[in-house]
Amino acid sequence: MEQTLRNRLVYITALLWVAAQIYIAFAAVPGMIIRPLHVSFCLILVFLLYPALKDRPGLSLALDAGPVLIIIFFMAYSVYYGDRIVTRLPFVDDLFASDYFFNFALVILLLEAGRRVLGWSMTIVALVFMAYSFFGANLPGILAHPVVSIADFVENQTMTSSGIYSSPIAASSDTIFYFMIFGAYLAATPAGTLFVAMAKYATRKAVGGAGKASIIASGLFGMISGSAAANVASVGTIVYPMMEKARYKPVFSAALLATAGTGGQLIPPVMGASAFIMADMIGVSYFKIVLCAIIPSMLYVGSLFWEVHLESYKQQMKPEILDKDELLGSIKRYFHLILPIVILVALIAWGRSLMYSALMSTLSLIVLCQLKKDTRISVAGIIKMAVDGAKSSVIVTLPCAIAGIVIGEVVYTGLGLRFSALIASVSAGNLLLALLLSTVMIIIMGMGMPTSAAYIMSAVLLAPAMQNLGIQPLVAHMFIFYFANMSMITPPVAIASYTAAGIAKTGLWETGVEAVRLALVLFLIPFVFVYNPGLLGIGSVYDIVTVTFFCTVGVLSLGMGVIGHWRGNLSYLLRGAFIAAALCMIVPEPVSSIVGIALFTLLLFYVQMRRRRPAL
Repeated sequence: MEQTLRNRLVYITALLWVAAQIYIAFAAVPGMIIRPLHVSFCLILVFLLYPALKDRPGLSLALDAGPVLIIIFFMAYSVYYGDRIVTRLPFVDDLFASDYFFNFALVILLLEAGRRVLGWSMTIVALVFMAYSFFGANLPGILAHPVVSIADFVENQTMTSSGIYSSPIAASSDTIFYFMIFGAYLAATPAGTLFVAMAKYATRKAVGGAGKASIIASGLFGMISGSAAANVASVGTIVYPMMEKARYKPVFSAALLATAGTGGQLIPPVMGASAFIMADMIGVSYFKIVLCAIIPSMLYVGSLFWEVHLESYKQQMKPEILDKDELLGSIKRYFHLILPIVILVALIAWGRSLMYSALMSTLSLIVLCQLKKDTRISVAGIIKMAVDGAKSSVIVTLPCAIAGIVIGEVVYTGLGLRFSALIASVSAGNLLLALLLSTVMIIIMGMGMPTSAAYIMSAVLLAPAMQNLGIQPLVAHMFIFYFANMSMITPPVAIASYTAAGIAKTGLWETGVEAVRLALVLFLIPFVFVYNPGLLGIGSVYDIVTVTFFCTVGVLSLGMGVIGHWRGNLSYLLRGAFIAAALCMIVPEPVSSIVGIALFTLLLFYVQMRRRRPAL
């Protein structure tokens, strides 16, 4: 009975959230009213979906009723005092007693919700920054900051757009939520079947077709799923049996699923939630970020294809025989489901808002589904998909809100500036050393956290330091964005790798290490575009063409070294030489790039001549 009541409350709350967001999309509602409501709906769903005591439903419902009621009163307070909150002068006008109560209630409930949904990692990080805010004035040296009063904390966190309601929640309420709804509708249709059929058809005659199909499917599924782990789980359960049948080693298959699933968040046109947050944080259009991601994503996908191709020949695999007519039948049956994605890309390219683009694409998907019996959706189905979209949004909205607590304290205490000075001091102004330090910190902060949370926290702390070293804001944020995604596959805590290991029943560490090996290109690409932004499409045509050419050849050489195969198995010495040639080409400096090309050419010639040499 208690579970039935919970399910009904979840259904009603999710539906009200969707209705409120649709109303907001077409009404002139101030952001400082929209964002509290957005966070509130998310919190209510968390306390309904993640009970306090799983084994005692009756008591759990009673315990969770308190937080839910407080949040409902907070929603009423946010609407009733909305005009006052919007028009008051921060840090000048007096605070009400209700401001104090609801601020601390909201912070406490956010931390508890984070513990239930995301584990302790993000909650502990937020608590550490809150402690720094209150007690950091007593610290020595560069870490000390002016005293922060309770009133300052309240003003900063909930009475302005600097804390909980800062850019991450702005992106979540204004953009990401609508894309999550679109993804939920797309996931509920046979679009997944279409994507897999298209991937299989494209690779049906290729050696290693199963592995290559998983890469294509992951890129397509990345538009549906909200996370790397979800992408791995969705694609892996479908594609892994194919890879097992093709006789790939289990650990290679798992690593490929993890790297391809993580890469799905980096591939345009619909990238991960962090890309939308980035656009809001640095004030550029999402379309600009999409354009910047094109060349790096092509290099990454190309490197995975190349590695799968070499591994397939190394294992002496043959092309898998697939039923062409069956695949074409699935593609023709569901091809109309690709049109909403085309509409989405066209609207974004046309300059329409992301909110409008996502809503219109969702509407077009619903209409197009009604055209064929196989994809027709009932009214009840349409409502259920909206509810599912709201429920899936929790995993993005919640970390955005908790990250806002960190952002508020970092900005208000000036920790970001102090951190910039600290990195500059430790690295002694050496850009490469500063980038390496930043990489380690991003991966550490990404341990056990969603990609969006890892990106936000890293961006707040590290982006100012990188910009002080002369890196353009967009380039600095792209660097952080890429490594925040890479934390999903990098041990010791690698969520995407662990998900893939569970599917393939392989060891966690060996899967993570293998995934890092396959994704080596992605660890190098961010360093390249920091030194030469041409890789992001920034700069002259000459810069863009030359860096793309050298990186492309470098990817070929790196793949040969990593897999250890080219027209036969390669010795460790030759593998090291191919990797060295790749690194020379990828280093953004003309002389080293030419040396790399020359070394690569000599190695190819040597391997070819050795293959032709008659056996003694």
